[in-house]
Amino acid sequence: MEFKDHATLAQPEPISLEQATLARAGEALEATHAAMAQQIARLTAELEAARLARREEHAERGRLLTRLASLLDALPGGVVIVDSTGRITESNPQAERLLGEPLEGEEWSAVEARGYYPDDTTLEIHGRRLSVEATHLGDNGETVVLLSDITRHHTVQDEASRKQRLVALGEMAARLAHQIRTPLSSTLLYLTLMESDLPKAQRQNICSDVRSHLQHMEALITSMLGFVKGHGKVTGPVGLEAALADAVQSCTADIEGQQAAVTIKSCGPEPHLEGSYDDLVAAFSNLITNALDASATQPNITISSRIRNNRLAVIQIADRGCGIPAEAIDRIFDPFFTTRAEGNGLGLAVVAGTITQHGGTIRAANRPGGGAEFTILLPITLAPETPAEVV
Repeated sequence: MEFKDHATLAQPEPISLEQATLARAGEALEATHAAMAQQIARLTAELEAARLARREEHAERGRLLTRLASLLDALPGGVVIVDSTGRITESNPQAERLLGEPLEGEEWSAVEARGYYPDDTTLEIHGRRLSVEATHLGDNGETVVLLSDITRHHTVQDEASRKQRLVALGEMAARLAHQIRTPLSSTLLYLTLMESDLPKAQRQNICSDVRSHLQHMEALITSMLGFVKGHGKVTGPVGLEAALADAVQSCTADIEGQQAAVTIKSCGPEPHLEGSYDDLVAAFSNLITNALDASATQPNITISSRIRNNRLAVIQIADRGCGIPAEAIDRIFDPFFTTRAEGNGLGLAVVAGTITQHGGTIRAANRPGGGAEFTILLPITLAPETPAEVV
């Protein structure tokens, strides 16, 4: 019997190159699989964390939008969002209360037409006076309009103005009595002279002087009544161009007598005002006469009109006269205040009263090149088709 060595029997068969390569490939594949499993697990965890964060962000955004909506609804003022086409896309309940329904989906210009603008930033609507402020929102073309109810504030101002007016009436009565006393005393003196036997020519001169004094007193009383009682009731549409033309026409005698040059720059026949035609013509005439009186020789007067923001008529009457003393600018519209010895101080006060009665404003200023300029703003009821000046 033949015995083999034990070590020789236990020795494994040699591994071929192909088997070694497969073994290494398997090990590499298992390592890659393990790495991919780890990466997938990490990515899955990151995605889950991102999903949870996004859900939380979405929930937070929802809570923020809900809070903003609540705050918007709770605001004491109205808020209206207008898109690039001029249509209302959003509004809060206060805006609906102030402007009336419907709002969303309506043209903002149509909502504005429910009332009128006595000035650039104030809307009179449904018996209320609203402050209107518009702000553009970035490049998306949207505009946010903020509305504040200033009716009470305006009422308080009116009451304060009424009290000031009553005080002014007392001062006015005293000044009127002082101004009437002089021509009245002269008239009484002339009447006393008439009792004696005077030549016809002298009696005629006295009668002429008496008539002149009486006409002066009548003009004083008429002007004061116009200031105290206010002016004619609003009667209907007034063509601005026609009113200015008639005002110039009424001053023709003075214009020709002083050889004045009057230039009219009209914005056209379309704009109309709501008010009393006679009162407005009288106010414009008064300002033209005032400009004539302020110029020493050959007055040069410019009368211009234009439309601002399709809401207001801007009328300017300028001269190249002596201007207004700096200390008198703030008092120029006070009753019985005058810078001329022969003036009664009621003309400009009556003009200011007329403009205020028509929902407008008037201001006076000195021109840089000399002379004075009166600027009037009045609400219009019909805007011209031509593009309006945007300020």
